[in-house]
Amino acid sequence: MNVIPYLEFEPQIGSNVTAEDWVTIIGRAEIGAGCYFGKLATLRADGEHIRIGSECWFGDATTVHIADSVYGTRVGTHVSVGRYALVHACTIEDHCVLGEHAVVMDGSVVGPGAAIAAESVVPPGKTLEGGWLYAGVPAKPVEEISPARLAELHESVRNRAPIDNAEFLRARTPIGEFHRDPGTNVNAIQTDETYIAPTASIAANLKMAPYSSIWFSVEIDAEGANVEVDEASNIQDGSRIHLDRGETMRIGRRVTVGHNVRMHACEIEDEAIIGMGSIVGKGTIVRKGGVVAAGAVTAPGTEVAAGTIWAGNPARRSRPLSEENARFFSIGVDVYKGYTANYRAAQKAGIG
Repeated sequence: MNVIPYLEFEPQIGSNVTAEDWVTIIGRAEIGAGCYFGKLATLRADGEHIRIGSECWFGDATTVHIADSVYGTRVGTHVSVGRYALVHACTIEDHCVLGEHAVVMDGSVVGPGAAIAAESVVPPGKTLEGGWLYAGVPAKPVEEISPARLAELHESVRNRAPIDNAEFLRARTPIGEFHRDPGTNVNAIQTDETYIAPTASIAANLKMAPYSSIWFSVEIDAEGANVEVDEASNIQDGSRIHLDRGETMRIGRRVTVGHNVRMHACEIEDEAIIGMGSIVGKGTIVRKGGVVAAGAVTAPGTEVAAGTIWAGNPARRSRPLSEENARFFSIGVDVYKGYTANYRAAQKAGIG
């Protein structure tokens, strides 16, 4: 387990906490007793607090993060979070279950004893009543859950066993599982201003421009392929990229690739946003300032028009990107530039 201070903040970890390989816990994290973290799980309490109650379970490659200086994250007691799921700047009350690849976004509250089905997305600012199963993008109530049914869901997520509920089975997705040991096997071109987190796993011909960054538990499976990340762009924790030999992915300037994204060979132009938990199909082009919404899935060959938001599965044009949204996303890029400088300085000092 990598326990990493951030600025003046040290993680606080309770008794009997179990962590598999390459788990990272950072900064203002407070972890209750008896919690479990699967391989490559990441808790990044850098810009705000993360508070986790006792007896919680986080599967492989789960990500818990915050909204810098805006929202922390609170997870209650006896919560189960499936593999590849994302808990972001939100509140998850006691006894909740999140299925694999589920996403809960900023400012949302998931009530006690609720379950979020695999591949589902809880949008920002939503409050979900406890005691229900929610599914879809956006997540909507499907059925009430009895205590016995809730216990079955916890058991299923923690044991990764199929259960008799289609919403909770892991959907087939364009990118399967791959877990290289963290580290790099790259022909890399970097500058002193870039940052690659120590639990990132990269096999690619990689070119990074100044102020760009690749974060914790990112997996780039692109041996014999080319990945270019231009100035001030970031690939956030838990994202997975797969390219076949000879393919190329280009990510332009000031691009954000959100947490737990899955991507094939594609082109992302300047100032674009790839939302949390989305899937970007092979041959997709996202034009300047285009947005792939959280949880969206672009079909192979999709072209996301400049300055527009695309949502759904398959992703379709939803609406133009507002000036307010564009300004907010630009602030997010600058926040990650700040993170890059801070983590880079700590790395040079031998911390993390």
